[in-house]
Amino acid sequence: MIERFVDPDKIDVHADCIEMDELFSGERVREGRELKGFELVEVGEVESEGIEVVGECSDLLGIHVIVSGVSDDAAQAIESIFSEVINRMKGVEYRFRKENVRIIVSRDAEGRFTPDCVGKVVFDAVKAIPAVERVRVRIVCDEEEFERVLSRSSRVHAEREERASRLRERDVDTFYGCISCQVYLPNHVCIITPERPSPCGTLYNEAKSAEELKLVHYYFPVEKGEEIDGEKGEYEGVNRTVQEKSDFRIERVKLHSALENPPSTGNYAEAIVFYIPEENGFGIVDRGYKKKTPIGLTFDEMEKLIVGQQVEGFVGVSFAYMKSKSFLKGDGGWEKVRWVSPNVYDFIMEFLPDDVLRRIRTSS
Repeated sequence: MIERFVDPDKIDVHADCIEMDELFSGERVREGRELKGFELVEVGEVESEGIEVVGECSDLLGIHVIVSGVSDDAAQAIESIFSEVINRMKGVEYRFRKENVRIIVSRDAEGRFTPDCVGKVVFDAVKAIPAVERVRVRIVCDEEEFERVLSRSSRVHAEREERASRLRERDVDTFYGCISCQVYLPNHVCIITPERPSPCGTLYNEAKSAEELKLVHYYFPVEKGEEIDGEKGEYEGVNRTVQEKSDFRIERVKLHSALENPPSTGNYAEAIVFYIPEENGFGIVDRGYKKKTPIGLTFDEMEKLIVGQQVEGFVGVSFAYMKSKSFLKGDGGWEKVRWVSPNVYDFIMEFLPDDVLRRIRTSS
């Protein structure tokens, strides 16, 4: 068992370069400069601790951290603290995970939000974990290096997803919950299982390691309890936890269904599954697709409709969940999918058989 290293309610990081406080964690930055980013923590030899800034910061800011003294599972969990600490900066909003990071910097914060400042905050946060022996932080702004490390980040995360995918819900007694979105959505709770990553892409092993390391306060263990419906993914312990954490706004959850008691959807879903009544099947639209879907709604319109709520016929999902053997198995799985956005199609064509792909269209 990993020791409890960091106080669960606080990562005590301060900076002279920018005003920081937990009170700013729920701040929405409506206007400002948007930076594209990524987050990657790897285990490796660290000859020289410190902070390295690669290139001049314009619209790119990737965070690449090399650590020693921890396992790879712990390393991937450390990635979850980046949003935690950067969102404490006044006038800064850190959105999404992994290769999809977006950082919005208000005009008032622009002069203070620098690569060196980000590097120092990230370095101090990671260094505060006693299990971590040595740390090197690379803030990547150079376009060529950004694309190189972004590609590596994608490969590393894919390998971690593949490793995590071998575990099944039946193999464990404990799932993990996440309430990070309750800053904005007070009745929303995610349940993360070996076969259902969170809609924002957090894997079971990441949540497990983050909770055990006590890196952030919003992950917590969930006793699975008695199985009520294995096909749809309903468990007695999960229902009890969701009731408590949602202030009893949600009574039941079927983890692998979009039609019947689906999980509620948080702020940063990578994609949304929606029911198409005329076809008795489903569509899947990713966040980057801006056109209307077959039901006449865009991703943004669907998100506003369902965010923080349980809405039957809609559910937020991650790309990692699409690869799960339990993907929508309570509703018929991929056999019931009729339409996907082009980005989703490019992703699923890597692992779905041709006979399934032939039944899925991308034109609205």
